[in-house]
Parts: sequence; C-alpha cells; structure tokens
Amino acid sequence: MGKRPLPPLSVLQTFCAIAETGGFGRAAERIGQTQTAVSHQLAQLEGWVGGRLFDRGRNGARLTPLGARLHPAIAGTISELEAALYQARANVSIRSVTVSMSPEFSSQWLAARLPDFCQRHPEIEVKVAVGYQRPDFQLGGIDLAIWLGRAEAGLTHEELLTDEEFVVSSPALSRQLPPREAIRAAPLLRYAGMRHTILDWQRWYEQIAGGNDAEGRAVFDIARAVEEAPLFASFTDMLDACRQGRGFALVRSSLVAHDIAEKTLVRCFVEVQPAAVGYNLLYPPSALQNPAAALFRNWLLSQIRSAAKG
Repeated sequence: MGKRPLPPLSVLQTFCAIAETGGFGRAAERIGQTQTAVSHQLAQLEGWVGGRLFDRGRNGARLTPLGARLHPAIAGTISELEAALYQARANVSIRSVTVSMSPEFSSQWLAARLPDFCQRHPEIEVKVAVGYQRPDFQLGGIDLAIWLGRAEAGLTHEELLTDEEFVVSSPALSRQLPPREAIRAAPLLRYAGMRHTILDWQRWYEQIAGGNDAEGRAVFDIARAVEEAPLFASFTDMLDACRQGRGFALVRSSLVAHDIAEKTLVRCFVEVQPAAVGYNLLYPPSALQNPAAALFRNWLLSQIRSAAKG
C-alpha cells in the first residue's frame, strides 16, 4: 500500500535493449521503436529511479554504476517472466519451431546447448534447417534464422555474437613452430561451403607480413596457399584435422570456445581481427506469435548472455 507503481514492462525492456546494444539507435532498431521513443522511455525510468543510468558519448551509451547494478536483475526478471508467459501459451497445445542456421553454428555452438532447451520444454519440437542459403520465411516454413549478416527490409534483427577471427592449431603443432615465418610450417585448412574466403586470410595475414622478409625472400603467397589447401567436407571435419595437427584453421571465436577452453586447439599466433560480419537472429515481425518460436528466441538470448559472462 502506498508504494509507487512500477515502471511499465516496455520501459524496462527498452532499458535492457540500450544496455545490451550499447546505443539508442541500435536499441530502437531491436525493439521496433523510434530513437525518440527510446529516449523518452529511458527518461521515464531514470525519473522513477531518481538517478542517471547511462553515460552518453560519441561511442554510444555506457551503463553508470547504478545502471550496471540494475541491469542483471531487470534482464533476469524479464527473461523469467517471458519464459513463464510463453510457456503458458505453449501449454495450450503442442507446438514446433523451425530454426535455420549454418552447419558450423549448428555443430559447434547449438548442439551442446540444445538439450537444455529440450529438457525445459519437452512439449516443443525443434526442427533445425541446416544450410548456407539465405532463409526464406515464406516458402521454407522457417520461424527463426541465425544468419551471418544483417536482415533484409521487413525482418526483425537482433545481434547475437560479435566474433573475433584468429588462427588455431593443435597444441603439438604450435609447440613445433619456428620463431620466424611460422605460417609456412603447415597447410592452411579449409572446408566446402566455408564463408572464410581468400580475402579473410589475406586480411589476417596483412598483420604479420609486409613486403619481403629480412633476407629478401618473397612474402608467403597466402592466396595460393589457401587455393592449394586441403579441402574437407565440413567445418567439423576441418577442425578434426586441425586437432590432429594437420594444419592451421582460420576460425570464429564463438565456434571454437569449447576447444580453446579444453586446450584441444590453441591460438598459435597473436594476430586477431574482428569478424567482418556477426551472427544475428532474424525473423518476421509475426514470428513470435508462435509461442514455441518466442520461447526459443527467449532461451537463445539467455544462452548468449550466459556465454558472454563466461
């Protein structure tokens, strides 16, 4: 009795969107509102709390200490509330959700985590459509897509993972590398359908080479090395070969996090570059009317947050 009513849920969701995207414009894009509306909603929350929640600058919006204390509690509460509400809707009847993604994301990131969703929601059938083709939500029966790149017009776009790219090898191969021109010491591995192109390798290699070496020898021809590299049927096969010490692989950080933690693969060079594109969740605005799709999206974002915390 006498307590002030809590801020509306939409205001709390806007706060989380700003915190998780790092900017008012990106938050507006995520939640489908104007940047002015986002600013008004944040002002409403800051007025209710009685303190500033973000520092604004040229590089975006950064949480103040007060905002940083609030964000985990608000995000966690919203996640639990969404899960409970979507679960209630899903319990009305058995539902299914179809999610499109690349083979490497499916095998290296989702496979280890999907049993958690299935255990939480045994009544929901998850169908995974694996491939490199751009998702067709109208003809393919796809609810959600995890895609390297941004959304086309008319689709909702949520950032999932911002990766780094670096070269890995087996620990044994790494220990045997010479102090100079180590990139020449083993083949550069590749796989069919790989999104890493010769240009990706060249961008990475530019960090460690330039012109001729001290002895006048021509710089390693990275393009030719990639063209002549052993070709494997899948990303998984390529990583298996890399673990066996058969060469170097240029990888995204999210896809080898487990291998790095378990030391089955190591970063064998210090050079690293931001990935040109990141993994994003794409879906039509109407997709979340399917309770199973809404539940999966909510679960996926919670898994991303957990992974980011380490």
